[in-house]
Amino acid sequence: MKKLFLIASVSAFLIACNNEKKAEAPKNTDLIGQNLKGKVQHYEEMGYAVDSTGKIGKEDSIINTQDYDEKGYQTVSSTKNPAGEVLTEGSSTHYEKGQTREFENKTKGKTTFKISIYLDSNGKYSYADSYDSSGKVTSTYRNLAENEYGEILKGIEYKPDSTMKSAFESNYDKDGHYTGGIGKDSTGKENYHSTLKLNDKGDPIEEATMTVTKDTTKNETVTYKYDTYDDKGNWTQRTTYNDKGKPTKILKRTYTYYKD
Repeated sequence: MKKLFLIASVSAFLIACNNEKKAEAPKNTDLIGQNLKGKVQHYEEMGYAVDSTGKIGKEDSIINTQDYDEKGYQTVSSTKNPAGEVLTEGSSTHYEKGQTREFENKTKGKTTFKISIYLDSNGKYSYADSYDSSGKVTSTYRNLAENEYGEILKGIEYKPDSTMKSAFESNYDKDGHYTGGIGKDSTGKENYHSTLKLNDKGDPIEEATMTVTKDTTKNETVTYKYDTYDDKGNWTQRTTYNDKGKPTKILKRTYTYYKD
C-alpha cells in the first residue's frame, strides 16, 4: 500500500511540475511568432536565382542570419556577404517578461535607426519612440494594442509635431502566426494590404499584397512551396512562385540548436 501511495504521489508531483512548466512557458517568444520549432540558437538563410524550369542558379550576394537566446527571444539579425563581412546588424534587448525593449540597426558598425518601446503600469506596450542616426526622435507610436503572444496588433505613428504620419494593423491566427495586415498614410487612407494563407505547419503558402504608390496600385500574389524540412519541423528549402506559377527564388536555411 505504501508503495502504491508513493508511486501515486510521485506521479502527481511530476504532473504538477509539468503543468506548472506549461503554465510558466512564455507565449511571447520570437520562436513562436516566427514559427520556429525546437530551441533554435541561430540560422542562416541564403537565396538563389532559379530559372523557369525550377533549376537552381547563382547564389545571392547577401546572407541573412538570425540569433536567439535560450529563452527563444531574438537577439541579433544581420546580413553579411559570402566572405563573412557583416553589412547590417540589428540587435534587440528585452524586458524581464520578454517584451522587446529596444531595437537598434547598424550599417557597417554605424547606427542608422533605433526604436525604444515603453510599457504601461500593467506591463503592456504603451508607446514607442524611433530615432535617426543622430539620436533625434523622428516618430512616436501610440495607441498600441497587443495579443496574448505579445505581438503588436495596431498602432498610429506620429511626427514630432504630433500630426499623424501613418497607421498599421496586423493580424495573427490563434497560434500567434502572422496572417497579414494593412498600412495607412497620414490621411488615414489605406496604402498597403496583405493576406497570408498558412499550411498545417503554420508556414505561409500564399501571400497577396496590394501597394499604393501615388496614383498607382500594384497587386501581387506569390506562393511558397516547402521542398524540405529538418527533423525539428523547420523548413530548410523553400521555392517562391509568381502569380503565373513560375519559380522565381529558392531560399535555403541551416539551423543551429541549443542542446536540450
